[in-house]
Amino acid sequence: MKKIIIEKTGISSGLFWGYVGLIFFMLGATIETSWFSSYLTTIGFEVKAASLLFSCYGIFVAFFSWITSFLVKRYSINKVMLSSIFLSLLSTGVLLTGVAAKQSMLIFSGYMLRGTVYPLFAYAFLVAITIQTPAKNLGRGTSWFWLCFNLGMTIVGPVLATKLLNYFSVYAVFLLGNFLVLVGGILSILLCQEAKAEAASKSITGEMKEGLQILFRFPRLTLGLLVKAINNIGQFGFVIMMPIFLLQHSFTLLQWSSAWAACYVINSIAGILFGELGDKFGWRKIVTLFSGSITGFSCLLLIVVINYFPGNFIFLVLAFSVFAIGVAAFGPLSALIPSMVPEHKVTAVSVLNLGSGLSNFFGPMLVTVLFQRFGGNITLFVFAGLYFLASILSSQLKLPDEVSSERIQST
Repeated sequence: MKKIIIEKTGISSGLFWGYVGLIFFMLGATIETSWFSSYLTTIGFEVKAASLLFSCYGIFVAFFSWITSFLVKRYSINKVMLSSIFLSLLSTGVLLTGVAAKQSMLIFSGYMLRGTVYPLFAYAFLVAITIQTPAKNLGRGTSWFWLCFNLGMTIVGPVLATKLLNYFSVYAVFLLGNFLVLVGGILSILLCQEAKAEAASKSITGEMKEGLQILFRFPRLTLGLLVKAINNIGQFGFVIMMPIFLLQHSFTLLQWSSAWAACYVINSIAGILFGELGDKFGWRKIVTLFSGSITGFSCLLLIVVINYFPGNFIFLVLAFSVFAIGVAAFGPLSALIPSMVPEHKVTAVSVLNLGSGLSNFFGPMLVTVLFQRFGGNITLFVFAGLYFLASILSSQLKLPDEVSSERIQST
């Protein structure tokens, strides 16, 4: 009975505890993302240096997001997830040593190493979802993945961390994060029934080479990579820019973290809805019609709210909620991109993961290049333009049967 209820949601019953564990793991592995840039400026970092740190972090996130599926094929899902727990403990030790000594080199080293942690865990689990969830439920199955992902990173995490910082030190918050990482890892690794991915027939470098070659063999995957890379530039750019930009316009840090968390509650509901609509009406249609168009509009709306309604918490929540709905409409990409090359699903997941990781790089990099020099308004204009471009590009992300029907019609 329990199995039937779980599978009606689109979740494979064997993976249920993996979804639960993902919430705890993401909460612990990203507990600092909504406040760390602001904290660094209080200990002497310039805004540009803080955003550069997040960009370097993003490079590691992007690279390890890409190679996770190759590592899974080589070493198994559980081993890759286990390695992320070890790296979390190691990176936290290096980072906190750097913070205590105010040594920039150690802070950069520790935080870049931290960029390996959540990609290895979360995207290894996404591989498990992709190979274990029936195609008819894949849109919903991946939407539940992103809901759990965001519950940890952007819903519970920002509010919990902000509250904890009122009572505990930065060191204690990071150590709590490591404890939550252990809880999430135990739930996912010990209680989850994960199938084995297809064993690798090549070395890791060979798999990486194939991961690049597939982009040339299937050019539409390259477009999918670009759309996915744009998907979360706002999410990863805003966590650096907004704690500074909003404080310049009469908002408080608590208002920012509360609005950010509230909007991702909306995102979670919208994500499930768009997942179901994608399974029913087509994943590409949902992405093309709703994703970039809504997110691009929300960036323009944020400019209006921040500049003309300073300190207005309700309007800020509404603007961020529009943004979160648009981000949720990108969710069907997680089902669409692997299904574009069904005979190479795991390799296609590496493209999807690379796009997710590139968001974590390009978002902070855009802030690094634009924010301090041109200000928040210009940065938001650039984000809006990129989101509108994503909607245009996504119209070309077609499944094999759609491509075949086009060829038949053309002849």
